[in-house]
Amino acid sequence: MESGAVGEQTLDEQLRELTEQVALDRRAAVDRSPETGLQLAASLAALARAQLGTGAGESARAGAAAALEPAQEAVLIRLHWLAHGSASAREAGALTEALRLFEQATRVIGHRELATNTIRQACDAYRYAAQRYPAAAGVCADGLSKCGVWLCRMDPDAAVAASEEAVRIRAGLFAANPEQSARYLASLNMLLRTLMIGRGRKQALAMYRERYAAWTSPEMTTRLRETPVEELDFTIKTAKALAKLDCRTLDRAGYLTQQGILYQTDGDLTTIEEINWKLGLVGLKPLAAGALADPPSKPVEISSSFGALGVRCTDPDALNKVRDAVIAAYAADGAALTESDTVRNGHESHWRAPDPQLNSGTVLGADVVLLERSGGWIAVKSLHWELTPVGGNPLARRLSRRWPVIAVNATENIAYELCRYDDGRATEYAALGRPAGQAALDTALAPLNFAALADFGADYASETQVRSAFGNSSLFAKVTELPLSGIRQTGSSRASGFGSSILFFRNGSGARQQG
Repeated sequence: MESGAVGEQTLDEQLRELTEQVALDRRAAVDRSPETGLQLAASLAALARAQLGTGAGESARAGAAAALEPAQEAVLIRLHWLAHGSASAREAGALTEALRLFEQATRVIGHRELATNTIRQACDAYRYAAQRYPAAAGVCADGLSKCGVWLCRMDPDAAVAASEEAVRIRAGLFAANPEQSARYLASLNMLLRTLMIGRGRKQALAMYRERYAAWTSPEMTTRLRETPVEELDFTIKTAKALAKLDCRTLDRAGYLTQQGILYQTDGDLTTIEEINWKLGLVGLKPLAAGALADPPSKPVEISSSFGALGVRCTDPDALNKVRDAVIAAYAADGAALTESDTVRNGHESHWRAPDPQLNSGTVLGADVVLLERSGGWIAVKSLHWELTPVGGNPLARRLSRRWPVIAVNATENIAYELCRYDDGRATEYAALGRPAGQAALDTALAPLNFAALADFGADYASETQVRSAFGNSSLFAKVTELPLSGIRQTGSSRASGFGSSILFFRNGSGARQQG
């Protein structure tokens, strides 16, 4: 109770102080100078803002009723001085804020006609100021766009007129300065939305195109279509989809297909509507339906032999966590971290040795291990345990006690194998082809769950797309983000710069011998 009383007292004190300030500024404004008049408008707006924030329900309605008079007076004062020389960008912006307070108050208490008439007056003042004071034209255009939004509910025709004037002003500014393309697009966007109210889509689009053609030259249209995607107000999901498709401009977006966008956004149709809307603003056709790319003509394409682990860890510090787990796994078998010159074949030049050999050892020992991040996976690439028998990778078993692990084994032009490990053991398996020399398993493995891989993977690929890519190592790596190469290929492409991501192990004095 006491805290509530203190809060009410604080609000009452604030309102009393603001009321006293308004009285002081009103006495000072008797000289009718722009400075004192605008100061009075600022005080009135501050009082109206405080009264509008007095509570909810009936309290909010009472606050809005109290705020109406000071908000309207602030608007009228600013309209007067905007038309009589005080047309700076700052003052035009202050008028827009005063109008916002006034519109909010009238909306709460239902004074529709009063709001309509006052906002129309504001539109006239913005038009006049934009013509007479070019330096404030941009802010006046923004104010007209705001007025168009407010008038949509009250007077759709006046809303269209305000939005049209905003576009006309912005067109002139854009013609003089090509860097204004994003702002011009924003005003066009508001005009089209205003035209859509109370009209059919075809009629609204026809009216919009007529106005667009009247104000936008071919050179301006070209510049609009070259607007970078990042300057447009796309949603995060749409912006990410366009970035994945390497689409940098609005013009380039017109060459995409609906299926391509759906593939990147997990079937979100709103992204297509959003892109089509932007394309329509600059006279481009909507996205074509299109189709997903066909599966590769060679369903099996295994370009090189390699082995690697994909550890599913999505934590922000996943690389460090997996690194610590790898060190612990080797330490458990008596292998200690060391420098590269103490490990046989530890130098990068030895990583490029061709044809990795199958290692059936179950105890970890001297080795070189490289860790890399790949989407939601951490790729763990071992030099001596690169290729292992199905279900027999000792490092995968250790790491799978904490995270799901997929072991990727590829034998050039022969086999592509995936083995999933969970809880310290192999659980699932899928393969195309099978290399010679592997013993039969003691325990049967379930088929690999491709749906789970689709959930883990990149680009929101579906289970069908993941299955169709299986066997084509490069395409499969793209849709799942699993490793595409082993440590040998990495050593061939990069000579140095691995830092703490490369680990060297040697057998310690108490190390157990490999089986």
